[in-house]
Amino acid sequence: MTIRQENHIITLQPRLDLFGPIDEVLLKKAVSNALERLEKSSALTVVVNDPQRQTASPRVLKVLSHLIDPACMRILVATGTHRHSSEKMRCFELKLIQGLPIKEIQWHDSQSDKLVPVRPNGWRVHPWLIEDMPVLGIGSVEPHYFAGFTGAHKTLTIGCASYSDVEFNHASALLPGSCPGRLAGNPVFEGISQMLEDLAASQRPAGVNLVQIGSTIIAAAGGKPLEILDAITPIVQDAFIQQIDVLADAIIVETASPLGQSFYQADKAIMNNQWAVRNGGVIVLAAPCENGIGQNHFVKLLVQAPSASDAKDIVNRRGYRLGDHKAVRIRMLTDPNCRAVKVFAVSKGLSQADTVALGITKAMSVNQALSAAKIDPTHHRVYRILNAGNLCVIAKGVTVHGITTPVLPQLTEL
Repeated sequence: MTIRQENHIITLQPRLDLFGPIDEVLLKKAVSNALERLEKSSALTVVVNDPQRQTASPRVLKVLSHLIDPACMRILVATGTHRHSSEKMRCFELKLIQGLPIKEIQWHDSQSDKLVPVRPNGWRVHPWLIEDMPVLGIGSVEPHYFAGFTGAHKTLTIGCASYSDVEFNHASALLPGSCPGRLAGNPVFEGISQMLEDLAASQRPAGVNLVQIGSTIIAAAGGKPLEILDAITPIVQDAFIQQIDVLADAIIVETASPLGQSFYQADKAIMNNQWAVRNGGVIVLAAPCENGIGQNHFVKLLVQAPSASDAKDIVNRRGYRLGDHKAVRIRMLTDPNCRAVKVFAVSKGLSQADTVALGITKAMSVNQALSAAKIDPTHHRVYRILNAGNLCVIAKGVTVHGITTPVLPQLTEL
C-alpha cells in the first residue's frame, strides 16, 4: 500500500491490504502436510527460530499439540551464531510452549564441541537433527538481503550449524548474486541448499513456512523445505517486495523489535532497501537498537578499513571472517568512491561512539537527519519504508555488485 503523507514523504509498507489472516483450518492443513512427509510420526523434534525473528512458532506448536502428544515433542531453538541471556531464553521458552508439556528444550550452540557431522567430513550440526526422531522446522519467509529469502530451509541449516560452517556459507555474501528476493544464481542460497541435501542423506526433514506481516499470518505451507519455499515465495514477493520507478533522493527505513533490537539486525533494513536510493543519496535508519550494536565482530573491520577497497583488501589478505560482509557492504554503500550514500541513525540505543565506529551519523530525529543532509521533501523524492527489515523496495534497473540487474527477474526483464 502506498500512502502520500501531508509532508510530501511517500510511505511504503507491506501489502496487508492484499491479504487477510489465514484461519486455523489452513494452518492445520499446512502442519498436516508437513507431518505427512514424516509419515505421521508419534514423536518429533521441532526446530524453531530464536527471539531475533518474529516467527509465530507458538501457533504452529499449538496446532501440532492436537496432532502429536506434546510430551513426545522436543524443541531445538535455532540460534545460528546468536547468543542470548538466560533471562531472555527463559521468557522466550514460556511464550513458546504456552504451558504445553514439551519433553525437552535445547538451545543450539554454534561453538559447542558436541556438534556432529551430517556425513563424514561434512558440515556439523546439532546432534538432534541426525538422530532417529523425525525433524520439523518452522520458518517465516521474508526477503533476506544476501540469502534471497528466509524460511524453514535456513532454520534447519544455518540455524543449527557450527560457527565455522555458518562462516563458510556467509563468505559467499560478498559474491555477485547474493541479493534480496533472489534464489537462482544466489551462492548463499545454493550453499544452504547443499547443506539441506547433505542433511537429507541421514534425515528426512519437513518444514512449515509462514508468511507474516507483523504477528498476522497471511499464508502457510507445509512439506519438503525447498518445495514449500518455492510454493510460498510468490506471496512473499507480493507482500514484501515493491518496485519504484525512480531512485529516491532519501529513504527513511524504520524497523522495530525484534529486528530493531540491535544495529546488527537493524542493518537488514538498510541493506534490503539500499537499491531504492540514488548514489550520493541519504538513508535514515530509525530503530530503537536497545541492545546497541549487538554482535560487533564486524566493527573491527570497519575501524581498520576507512574505504571499501581497504575492506576488500583486508578480507582478501587474511580471509573472510564472520560478519565481514556487513562491514564491506557498509563501506561500499558509504564510500565516496563507491555509492557515496550518507547514512544517519535515529536510535536511542546507539551512542555517539557507536555511530562513529560504524561510520554513520547519529541524529536526534528524522527531520534533523534530513535537514543535515540538505534534503527537503517538498523538492526531493523521499520514501518512508515501514517494517523495513522485512520489506524490500527497489528501483527499476539498479546496479547490484557491479552488475546491472534487477533483484527480481519477475518484475523486470533480465
